[in-house]
Amino acid sequence: MSSTAKFKELNSLVNSRATIVAIAKNVSEAVSNYRNSDLPLSMKIALPATLAAIPLVGGHAAGVAAFGGAVGVPVLLLIFLGTAGITSIIEAVVTNPDARPHIAEIIDAIVQDERLRRASAQMKAAMREQPMDPTRFAVPPEESALRAYLLSMDPFHFERHTMSFFDAAGFEAWATRNSNDFGVDGFAVHPDGLIIVQCKRNSSANRVGRPTIQQFKGVIEEQGALRGYVVSTSTFTEEAKESAVLSEKIVLVDIDGLVRWHAEAPTFL
Repeated sequence: MSSTAKFKELNSLVNSRATIVAIAKNVSEAVSNYRNSDLPLSMKIALPATLAAIPLVGGHAAGVAAFGGAVGVPVLLLIFLGTAGITSIIEAVVTNPDARPHIAEIIDAIVQDERLRRASAQMKAAMREQPMDPTRFAVPPEESALRAYLLSMDPFHFERHTMSFFDAAGFEAWATRNSNDFGVDGFAVHPDGLIIVQCKRNSSANRVGRPTIQQFKGVIEEQGALRGYVVSTSTFTEEAKESAVLSEKIVLVDIDGLVRWHAEAPTFL
């Protein structure tokens, strides 16, 4: 469909009673679900309204791209809030990371993406389980203190901290607090496909071994992922490294590499 045809179809749906009822229901549910959150009411209304437009105008035009740093044009938000309202929302999203939680509705849109078509239903379910925003925690500037801090982090905080580097690189990224059968702790959506991340907040003496890498390689291949990152606060055994190099999709990041991430923003190719 051309852009003109899409907008005509969108307009006809907006004017239909069925669509109005559906959107109203989404808004009502969203406000109920988010009433205890810190999000402004305009954001609570905007999220389901924006997502209602996704199938017709596409993710970028519907504004989902704004959650990754690029600002789209949220069509239905203009209907609900007007240009002044949407301007304030976009400003909040871009300037305040706390104003863009990776809630289930956004992830539901992401997992339907063509790039993720090979991911199994079980993996997509894991992607939805207790999503947590990537969060860059304040760390000591001195290297030895940084290493000690990373080793002492709460494991869930470490996962969110790790995923913040993918988020800073411009990808949709989130951690998942819930344990899953895949041993996966975080996800990022690269333009070329899905990145799966496993975080190992191990003690220095607890090296990551070959079985962990072999299992993770299987997950990456079975899910058709673009890359798999294993990020650890310790190191990897020689056998683990040998296993990893047999696949061009596996990237190992030990404590030295993680410290470098803090000094120089990593790129994820």
